[in-house]
Amino acid sequence: MASRYCWFVRHWFGSLLIAVSLLLVLTHGSNAHAQQRTFYLDRLQIGGSPEDGFALWRPRMKQETVFFGQMALGWQHRPLRGATATYSERLANHTPNPVQNQFTTYLTAGLELMQRASFAVSLPVVVYEHGSSPCPRTAGANCQSTDVNSTIPSDTRLDLRFIAYRSANQKFHLGTALSMWVPSGDNISFTTDDQTTGAGQILGEYDFGKFVLSGNTGLHFRPNRGLNMLRVGSEWTWAVGGFIPLRDGAVRLGGEIFGSTGIVDAGKTPVAKDGDTVFTKRNTPVEWMGELRFALDRQKAGWLGFGAGTRLSAGYGAPDVRVLANLGYAFSLRDTEPGSPHRRYTADRDVEPTYSDRDKDGIPDDLDLCPDDPEDGKEPDPNDGCPAPSDRDGDGIPDDVDECPDEPEDFDGLADHDGCPEDDYDADGIPDVEDKCPREPGVASTNPELHGCPQFIRRIEGSTEIQILKRVEFATNSAVLLPQSFPILDEVYALLKANPDVTKVAVQGHTDNRGGRDLNMKLSQDRADSVMRYLVNKGVVASRLTATGYGFDKPIDTNDTAEGRQRNRRVEFHILEQNN
Repeated sequence: MASRYCWFVRHWFGSLLIAVSLLLVLTHGSNAHAQQRTFYLDRLQIGGSPEDGFALWRPRMKQETVFFGQMALGWQHRPLRGATATYSERLANHTPNPVQNQFTTYLTAGLELMQRASFAVSLPVVVYEHGSSPCPRTAGANCQSTDVNSTIPSDTRLDLRFIAYRSANQKFHLGTALSMWVPSGDNISFTTDDQTTGAGQILGEYDFGKFVLSGNTGLHFRPNRGLNMLRVGSEWTWAVGGFIPLRDGAVRLGGEIFGSTGIVDAGKTPVAKDGDTVFTKRNTPVEWMGELRFALDRQKAGWLGFGAGTRLSAGYGAPDVRVLANLGYAFSLRDTEPGSPHRRYTADRDVEPTYSDRDKDGIPDDLDLCPDDPEDGKEPDPNDGCPAPSDRDGDGIPDDVDECPDEPEDFDGLADHDGCPEDDYDADGIPDVEDKCPREPGVASTNPELHGCPQFIRRIEGSTEIQILKRVEFATNSAVLLPQSFPILDEVYALLKANPDVTKVAVQGHTDNRGGRDLNMKLSQDRADSVMRYLVNKGVVASRLTATGYGFDKPIDTNDTAEGRQRNRRVEFHILEQNN
């Protein structure tokens, strides 16, 4: 299936290139009108390599040698506006757009060599463009006119790219790129500089894991050209962007910002009285684009991408809207993965090892955590080179951390990590085997189901609430605890003392709905604070407690009856944090 897919893609690309070649032969000489010599307009230079964005040239390559091909389709709306190439500043807002719309096909083919270097050829073809002459009828002889109604190739670009540096963790990459444009376009249709030009770039990238930041910058050396008041020449180019890899890199979501500005004085003309191009409004195009890219197969050899954006400045070549789509594939020069050798090789058992092994346990000293103590093959790690630690009582807890090294842990679910058996975990004088509440200090009872349990509280297994069986009482409309509440709170204190693994308990105060909201919120908070103070004075560390009043916001019964209101006036205890 994979070979059939590769055959289809190869033949598809071949047929496409043949068709484009015929198109160029038929159309290149179709326009013979004597028009003003123009310049290369499109500011987007698509790299075309398998890892590139649209304007981003990344210092990344496939791990193996691959041949790659890509086709991109792009539409630009108003890439050259009349105000940019006007004959007169006075008429700038009334000058027609020399290039109103432009549809371009970007074709790229290249070769990547073992993550180190690549060579590529790119040919953009303007399949359709239209615009109007920027010269009004009343313009003088100095006004430069254009006619872009033709299908024509642009200059052919040759790229040579190198990876200059790659960090050991593969996160930071640096590279360089050299490009040359060979005239192959039409000098009246904004598709050529009509002369060989060149550029050099520095490429950089850092992979943050969930986000990849990339950028490239360089200089493009080109001849001085222009149209009316617009003058162009050599320039500084740049692009920066990033993306988020999703689904193990099969989907890529990101964005780019790219632009350029002149670096020379492009000369004066009878219309252009100033040839300065450095950071001028006409000579500083800036664009942004969003990008979405999908891998077409598991090996991520094929890709399909979409992009769209707008201009951020009024510079020449930056369209009001740009839309792109690309399709590419990287062909490995090796049809199959390398197989294992047919011949079997067996190590000679009689050969003496050349590594050092002082304790003769078969583990080399440079890998042996205990090079002078032979490994005994026992748990917890039979391969670390160390004998298992001593465990006299055989309970699986090493003697150096066993608080009772000669008494095996009973693993009854009560403090099983200390190495000691627990006969009476809560220290209430009732053995755990008889205690129905082994974690809560309690009292003896003739009822076997309550033997060893506290009288006023219960800790329900699986619940965070410490259940209060008898109400905590306060003086009327006050936060003063009544004496009959002390035994209840003493049992809460005893439970917390016996269970140090309970590290945070919430004390919650609640009221009925009699009285105003603010009054009840304050009363419930004061009562929760009063209970917390009592427990702290008994010996509970304050950091293990929090106190919060809820007023009448959380009733557990109706407030329409005396019995319901009495149930709603309550204090609750909830376990918030507990160490296992």
